[in-house]
Amino acid sequence: MNFILFFLLQSILMPPRIVLENPAAVSEIPKNLKKDYDKAWTRFVTAATAKEDIKVVQDLEKLLKKKRDFDAALTIQAYLDLYQARPFEAERRLDLVLSRQPANRLALYYLAELAYARGEYARAHGLYGRLIQVDRARPETEAKRQKAFLLATENLLQTAAAAEQEGRFAVAENFYRQALAIAPGEPTLHGQIALLFAKQAKWEEALVHLKSQLEFGGPDDQVHRRMAEALMNLGRTEEARDVLGRLRESGRSDEELDGKVSELEDLGRWGNEIGYFRQIQTATEITREQLSAMIVRYFPQVVEFRQTPQIVTDTQNSWASSEIQAVVGVGLIAPLPNHTFRPSDSITRTELATSLARLTRLLSVPASNVPPIPVSDLAQSNPVYLDVQLVLGYGLMGLDDAGRFNVNARVNGADTVRAIEKLLGLVRGKVA
Repeated sequence: MNFILFFLLQSILMPPRIVLENPAAVSEIPKNLKKDYDKAWTRFVTAATAKEDIKVVQDLEKLLKKKRDFDAALTIQAYLDLYQARPFEAERRLDLVLSRQPANRLALYYLAELAYARGEYARAHGLYGRLIQVDRARPETEAKRQKAFLLATENLLQTAAAAEQEGRFAVAENFYRQALAIAPGEPTLHGQIALLFAKQAKWEEALVHLKSQLEFGGPDDQVHRRMAEALMNLGRTEEARDVLGRLRESGRSDEELDGKVSELEDLGRWGNEIGYFRQIQTATEITREQLSAMIVRYFPQVVEFRQTPQIVTDTQNSWASSEIQAVVGVGLIAPLPNHTFRPSDSITRTELATSLARLTRLLSVPASNVPPIPVSDLAQSNPVYLDVQLVLGYGLMGLDDAGRFNVNARVNGADTVRAIEKLLGLVRGKVA
């Protein structure tokens, strides 16, 4: 680049000296120096040659020797620097003035103009903003601030996006944060940095900015989906479920993400015994030990209820022995009269209904208020009639096309999981 052109690009176009504002309007002039200062200012305004400017410099240096922090004199020196294409010298002097006088409108204005001319739009935006707070007499300042904002964020976002594409995530994050410092309430900026954090599996940080994106930008289904994903990856599956539930209610659910949340919840419940759950899901008939395990894994609070010790003689070799003891102790599944449990025996629909009904009462799930449902194969006098009506009313189990409950039929894994998960939803609804 041509040397002269380089300096022109760094400096600013200055008006005639006669229209410049006297720094005395914003900086205090000591009484003992006022006469000499006025003389220096008049000489500066009327100077027409380089030789006359040299005399101005000499006058100002004398004043600064008498008072080192004479900001008005320092500002005139900065004016001279700008007229003589010495922008960096001018900026150094004006920065010094601003450090002592943070509301000095002359220093703010010319520093903003210099930053803008040099392409430092973020700095220019900040300085213009400060200038507006102390001086509203310049109508063009707001327009310049807005333009500086657009140019600053555009440059930062382009640089951040390029760094992100190259895998330099720390660099990209730095530029996104600079953009946010300029516009902390801009929702799209929060969204961009949230996506960057998600790429790095920094889910806590992503969640913070997704919440800010919603706060500043209003409801957005895509942002809610990303929040659910972040919550899922943080293991906060119940909160993720709540977010997805709201999407489902609005008719814009995400089945794939819902499935991922379910998988994570399953893993959280079963840990390295997840294989047992997979067997239950595909089983054609559910056993007593499998139902016991399902109840405790989905409702771990069961073990906190008061238990009545029961003698059970045949559970020591069962993989679900601790769960069996818990459900027997709180009365959800009863042992046989001979003190055996028979873990591998299949359960009937009636037995499942009884266990689920007892569980709803134990967990204090509110009544469904559904009127009695006619059941063709179960008399009202049957001891399990009320339990069956309870689970039918909650929608945990159903009737066949002929209106039969099929009291002695066996239960498959898919239906059992569906019933348990429906009850879990009822419990969560009660808590919420």
